[in-house]
Amino acid sequence: LTTISAGGGSIAWVDGGGLLAVGPQSAGADPGPACYGNGGESPTVTDADIACGFLNPDYFLGGAQSLNVDASLNALDEKVGKLLSMSAPEAAAGIRRIVDMRMADEVRIFGAKRGVDPQEFTLLPFGGAGAVHAAPVAEELGMSRILVPRRPGAFSALGLLCTDVVHDYIRSELRPLDQVPPNHAETIFQELEDRGRIELKNEGMDPTAATFTRELDMRYTGQGYELRVPLDGISGNKGLDAAALVVARDRFDGIHARIHGHAAKEKPAEIVSYRVRARIAVPKYEPATEVVKTMAPAPHSAQKGTRLVWFTSDVPTETTIWHRDDMPPGSTLSGPAIIEQLDSTTVVPDGWSSHVDGFMNLILTREV
Repeated sequence: LTTISAGGGSIAWVDGGGLLAVGPQSAGADPGPACYGNGGESPTVTDADIACGFLNPDYFLGGAQSLNVDASLNALDEKVGKLLSMSAPEAAAGIRRIVDMRMADEVRIFGAKRGVDPQEFTLLPFGGAGAVHAAPVAEELGMSRILVPRRPGAFSALGLLCTDVVHDYIRSELRPLDQVPPNHAETIFQELEDRGRIELKNEGMDPTAATFTRELDMRYTGQGYELRVPLDGISGNKGLDAAALVVARDRFDGIHARIHGHAAKEKPAEIVSYRVRARIAVPKYEPATEVVKTMAPAPHSAQKGTRLVWFTSDVPTETTIWHRDDMPPGSTLSGPAIIEQLDSTTVVPDGWSSHVDGFMNLILTREV
């Protein structure tokens, strides 16, 4: 899990060089963004979102809380606009641009470290504001598909309820791979696994229900970083042997080549750390699905009206607002559109289309 300073409460400000910056300071939940009306005077990402028209001030948290648009505009004008000679909408668009690019950069770096190309994947935004920013982030990454879960605002809570019980253990011991006796490595792994069984039992769980996976942190001798090498499938009934360590070295070379584009098979490698993960499975949520036989435009009854939305800082666009819960499976629509629900808002810009699948997910697709 990688986090960045780009939440809804991140404060926008002008630095000493006269450049617009966002974060790492945050307004938090109290006093929160200026639009909360709790005394916050600094403009935040949420203030930028509402100033641009992406958020409905009368339907925040399903209408449980009203937002003050004028407070957002005043904060943007006083703390950013006047200092940079721009209007409040221009300041808001600039704030969103910075946050979107920062999120995209973090995804790009995260993917590069794992040797994967974001363009081959679907972006899954969650949280109250994830789907507000998803499309520009996807565009920056060259991604063409977004999946917004049915209840994005409660997605983390759902994940917590379905997450397996996991304990991680690590023991560091730097030694050249060719100088590590297999029985020595096996002893370390067994000690870590025994520790896991004891702790699981102390927590009231059945250690016999646990599965254990092993990894080695390895690197070429002299490197300043290491890579994690899984050992699944190479331990015999009696544990690690010399042949298993040879396979581990081959796997390390392969992982290094995939992530960094090359492998130094002729150079010696070394073990930095031993890792064990103990896992007890938890029953998973299995959503009901409905077969979508036909695709049709979203029903007129799902429309909530229109409002002006600043997708760019140039001119606002008259945008149709939809109520997600009134859109059955198979419903389609094209951007620009905004889809509201109790726990989140999804923005569908021009050039994107959306449909509801059989699991009630919103699938956004970038039109080519």
